[in-house]
Amino acid sequence: MPKKSVREMNESERRKYSLSARVFNATVASSLIIGLIALMIGLGLYTKALLDNYITESYTLARSGAAIINRVVDVEKLSSDVMKVYDSLSEEELQEMGSDEYYDRFIDARRTSDARTALAFLKVLTNNSNLADVYLATLDTERNALVMFIDPDERPGHECPTGYWETLPVEMIQTYTEWDGSSELYYVGKTDRYQWQCIGGYPVRGLRGQIVGYVMTSVTLTEISGAMKLFVLKFVIATLLVVLLVAYLMTRHMQKTLVDPINSIAGAAESYVSDKREGLQIQDHFEKLHIRTGDEVENLSFVMADMERDLNEYEKNLKRSVSEQQRVSTELSFAADIQSKMLPIGFQVFPDRNDVELYASMKPAKEVGGDYYDFFLVDDDHLALCIADVSGKGVPASLMMMATKIYAKIYTMTGKDPAQVLEIINEAIYSRNLGEMFVTMWMGILDLRTGVLTASNAGHEYPAIMRNGKSFELFKDRHGFVLGGMSGMKYTNYDIQLSPGDMIFVYTDGVPESTDENEELFGTQRMTAALNEDTSRSPQEQIEDMGYRIEAFVGGAPQFDDITMLCARYNGYLCAEAGPEQEKESRLMKELNIEAIIENVPAVTAFVDGELEAMDCPLKAQMQIDVAIDELFSNIAMYAYDPETGPATVRVEVEEDPMAVIITFIDHGKPYDPLAAADPDVTLAPEDRPMGGLGVFLVKKTMDDVSYEYVNGQNILRIKKKV
Repeated sequence: MPKKSVREMNESERRKYSLSARVFNATVASSLIIGLIALMIGLGLYTKALLDNYITESYTLARSGAAIINRVVDVEKLSSDVMKVYDSLSEEELQEMGSDEYYDRFIDARRTSDARTALAFLKVLTNNSNLADVYLATLDTERNALVMFIDPDERPGHECPTGYWETLPVEMIQTYTEWDGSSELYYVGKTDRYQWQCIGGYPVRGLRGQIVGYVMTSVTLTEISGAMKLFVLKFVIATLLVVLLVAYLMTRHMQKTLVDPINSIAGAAESYVSDKREGLQIQDHFEKLHIRTGDEVENLSFVMADMERDLNEYEKNLKRSVSEQQRVSTELSFAADIQSKMLPIGFQVFPDRNDVELYASMKPAKEVGGDYYDFFLVDDDHLALCIADVSGKGVPASLMMMATKIYAKIYTMTGKDPAQVLEIINEAIYSRNLGEMFVTMWMGILDLRTGVLTASNAGHEYPAIMRNGKSFELFKDRHGFVLGGMSGMKYTNYDIQLSPGDMIFVYTDGVPESTDENEELFGTQRMTAALNEDTSRSPQEQIEDMGYRIEAFVGGAPQFDDITMLCARYNGYLCAEAGPEQEKESRLMKELNIEAIIENVPAVTAFVDGELEAMDCPLKAQMQIDVAIDELFSNIAMYAYDPETGPATVRVEVEEDPMAVIITFIDHGKPYDPLAAADPDVTLAPEDRPMGGLGVFLVKKTMDDVSYEYVNGQNILRIKKKV
């Protein structure tokens, strides 16, 4: 790609990077690639055909030569004369091959009339063929060697006198010795002396039919390479001529059908811009081009003409739009003011109680937003928390938000749990949702007395929970479907047990999806890291700090979504009841959250005994409490979640004046009131009394007070013992 823009280039640079030049270069390059592929394929086919021709000629000449030489020469005797000397030589003498002393041992065999006749015959065959050499030899299978009888080749460096031998590839020996007699006998391979060769052959047999030698023909691949070079040269010249011709014709065609029409469209566009700057009202810059190429370029000229007409019409409407936008801006400002007043503006639930701290904020992406938060007391002991995100932005989302807020508060105040409220809102939105909008919503009801938060999630973000003294972590609750997306959807409640000091942080997707100028998301990891930087901060400090961090992260990038956050810290029910400071110190509470299984009875007993010993509880009262713990926790473990298991909470509270201990057992199992059954008749004999009920009866008799209630999906059983 060029470093300069077209407007920065000079005339020669524009020609270099023009469409015509690119078409020519692309045509030449593609044609050369196609030509190269064709050359490789053609060269391969040509080489194979040429090699097959040499193989056939070599084999045919060897077979003809073998048939004739066996008639004019006693090859069996010649072979016997040569091999008798060859076989008599030791390995050391064989290694002297090439010396005069070595070849003198075969002088008698070389001077026989058969040898001279064979030599003359082979010379005639060689001179009358296109092959490099025709010779008579045999194979030594023990040494994998070729032993020469007669070779007429007298070229310097190619002489192979009688007795000459050389090692052959094992594959060639096997090819000749395992020949079936029907196919062409040849070997294409590499030898130590002549490199790559095609060696054809035919056996010469003796009087008993045994093979006494072979008439062999050789041709080196250097002969083939000469023909190949000539073929390549002709092919390359023809290809270059065709490439240049095709490139020239293609360039002319593209110049006429593509380049010239595009340049005319560009010129019309420049004229359009220039006329608009000068205030001229010419309106047919593109219509008068009359491009008729019948393709996308012609369609482009039509599109540009349509665009010119639309822009002219747009200019006429622009002035009317400006005044209309000013009116809409005023109305949006008024809507934003209404929306802000719909949200809670005070973050203290009641000024005379401190069981929970709250803070929330909403920063819309436009004048009005589709996010909302809400919190309100359902009754003295239950606090509702809501956060929602309506799909879309602007006035439609704001109206949907207001309707959702009203639905949520009305039906929560009637005593319905979060899942039921979400189901009602879903049906209400779906039945009237003409704009096909939807809402994600998280809603929770906090029992200020027990710290149990019952919540439900309709496709909203995961809440972040901070246990007192620990870090914020995402609570990956089960999501239901978004509100207004489908009729008949069901939603599920879940419980989170909060202890004094625990915090919950809920938010809309505008927080993790805030994007900086590099398109990087703020993300939940940065969010939780910011929350955990100082977990002792108040909800207001947490939300204000999060807002600063998002603003610093985003920098100059525009805000694309509403950013809404709500944070609450649960301080505990006792803090709300205590009143004066001296009363807070007179009542203490500790909790144990544990799995409800029989094996955990000793752990629960040890937990309670630790608190009893700290208050110097009398041994008798402690033993009675331990018996009660064994009975009550065992019942929870065996029956509350049967056949599964689940969580249980054991809470110890100490009262003073008079001194007493209150132990509360909380589980989320099936509703069951153990106090509802009638007390057993202890006056009857054991065998006459029905099974069960005696343990609970004993607890009621030994404790000063026993009570049960089922609230927000929880079994809550309390026992009180004065000490």
